[in-house]
Amino acid sequence: MKNKFRLGYGITGFILLIFLGMIYAWSIFIKPLEMEFGWLRSQTSLIFTISMIGFCVGNLAAGQITPKTSPRVSILIAAVVIGIGFIASSFTSSLPWIYISYGVACGFAVGIGANTILSTTLKWFADRQGVASGALLMGFGFGSMALSPFVTMLLNNIGWRKTFFVLGIIFSVLLVIGAMIIKNPPKEFSDALVEKARKNNVISSRDFETKEMLHSSSFWLFMVWIVLIGAGSLALISNAVPAASDILVVTMGEAEAVMAATAAMGMISTFNGLGRLAFGVIWDKKGYKVSLFIISAAYGISMAACAAATMMLNISLLVVGFIILGMTYGGSMSATSAMIGSFFGTKYYSINYACATCNLIVAASIGPTLIGWLRTSSGSYLSSFLVILGLSICALACSFFIWKPEKSA
Repeated sequence: MKNKFRLGYGITGFILLIFLGMIYAWSIFIKPLEMEFGWLRSQTSLIFTISMIGFCVGNLAAGQITPKTSPRVSILIAAVVIGIGFIASSFTSSLPWIYISYGVACGFAVGIGANTILSTTLKWFADRQGVASGALLMGFGFGSMALSPFVTMLLNNIGWRKTFFVLGIIFSVLLVIGAMIIKNPPKEFSDALVEKARKNNVISSRDFETKEMLHSSSFWLFMVWIVLIGAGSLALISNAVPAASDILVVTMGEAEAVMAATAAMGMISTFNGLGRLAFGVIWDKKGYKVSLFIISAAYGISMAACAAATMMLNISLLVVGFIILGMTYGGSMSATSAMIGSFFGTKYYSINYACATCNLIVAASIGPTLIGWLRTSSGSYLSSFLVILGLSICALACSFFIWKPEKSA
């Protein structure tokens, strides 16, 4: 089977992940909901936190359902649930309602869909773990950037209720189409790729079952590192538009500030996607140690830039911070996927990767909640940036203690 045959599955997976990556554009909806219901920033930030928890649960569900059925079944489940979630969100009248409709339902659907698409597509590229996972996750990272202008246009023209309804229809249809295309490679093809990858030390020489992985200190050290990275990254991603608006509103009207802030948020998404591919290449070419160090150092630099921008009311410097943070967070996502294959093998990738993504439950519980509370209590995002800068220093220190696990049982 030639490479060009598997490329079609790669492109399909990339496109589907772009749409599922829309979950990171939550900050677009913050202002319309706060204006209509008078909710506090800490309350609207919690919606994003719940969606990240739902995302993790969806990943775990995919790890159980997909191996026992097929990728098609899991993706069709995602199609139904995401349609229900978005359409139900259009009828929002209270916080508990949108916590369930968007947070639980949409988060779960994105988790089960993304895990299934990623784990299935990567089987076609077992010999290129870093680059393939980086390229696919680049699509997931590009989601909010690619779709934000379209969603913002819908919000301005038809309102947030109809926007949620339209998104529910679009996402459901696309996932149904994707379910008809995505499938596992033939066993002979897959086995040949895995053997090649093991000879080149791209993936682990043996496959760790989930319980073995969970008993590995390498896994838990990596989890601490990724939580430190994710907490700060998700905090800013979930509040990117209002954080930029706080600076822009000083020199322009509120409506213009929101539009410009949305464009600034797009920089996070753009470089989030590019970071996933870039660090996938670095992981393959330079190894995991170099990759983890660069990600950790860049994380700290991004927070220092955002803090300085807030103090100076300098939007250009804030955008620089956004760009570096996007690269950082994208790189950490690519590292998570590559780590599972290169540290623990590919046989149990789906469920092992799902366990690794559970870092988001902790990260999303800490980051967005903390930044929302600090913004509400202080009236500024400066204190949040300084706290996250402290997290980046801890992440840098942690990166030096992460090593591949022993190959023998």
